[in-house]
Amino acid sequence: MAAKLLLSLFVLLLFVFGCEEKKETSTKGYLKVYIDESIYPLIKIEADTFSVLYPEAKLKLIPVSAREGIVKMVNNEAELFVSSREFNDEEKSVSKKNKLEIKTLKFCYDGIAVITSYDTYLDKIKFDEIKNLLKGNFEQVSAVIPGRNSGIYDYLRDEVMNGEDFSNVQIVSSEKDVIDVIKKSKNKIGFVGYNLLDDSSGVKILNVGLREQAGINDVYLEPHPGYFVQRLYPLSRLLLVYVNEINVGLASGFASFLTGNDGQKIALSNNLGPAAVPVRIKSY
Repeated sequence: MAAKLLLSLFVLLLFVFGCEEKKETSTKGYLKVYIDESIYPLIKIEADTFSVLYPEAKLKLIPVSAREGIVKMVNNEAELFVSSREFNDEEKSVSKKNKLEIKTLKFCYDGIAVITSYDTYLDKIKFDEIKNLLKGNFEQVSAVIPGRNSGIYDYLRDEVMNGEDFSNVQIVSSEKDVIDVIKKSKNKIGFVGYNLLDDSSGVKILNVGLREQAGINDVYLEPHPGYFVQRLYPLSRLLLVYVNEINVGLASGFASFLTGNDGQKIALSNNLGPAAVPVRIKSY
């Protein structure tokens, strides 16, 4: 009888310790990381570094549009999403209806790059000219933008067009498709996340004029982390990390890495502006 009791206790202990061994922590486990396609190159570097530091953390990176990633979050189908925009009113309503407590963390500043081919005569473009381009007011030059689920589409409609509709604009499936079209076309101007141009060969990045000149001579700025942080670059935007996790698990751990010193240094070394830690950047 005693032998049977000891055997039962031994099996129970094996079961308990076995369960504890499989428990997810902030640096161990498996996580699907949904990423706005604009920021995929940077998050790939961040994830590779995190995995070297924490070998028991297995991250699967899934690039999606801004709309797709946020829908995953508000429908409780994802634990982490790196986004190029905030929730809109409809998405906030769904999140509230589903009783979710989604944490929002500032990650970094980036900008929307304005690109064209080397066969196009332009080197710079005024902010008001971007508006007129998206309104279809130019005969010789037309715009190419990613589809309506993208953060680029929302930004240009809301922040540049003030809610007005686009006209005579070519809409393609993704930001990578924008780059492909621009490389093959003359007199077309495209809009993509700056981080996506980690290899900018084949396209020319235009300098963009300030939104308001305030009585000074025309000033044009290139995409640069210093200008992003100071919000001087006219098409700057804030990237966010959304976390939907009840306990402290791998989603919280990776989010903390992204917004901590190491993750912010990686963002800066990849020409984006840190948003979660104080930083001094030379703009010129």
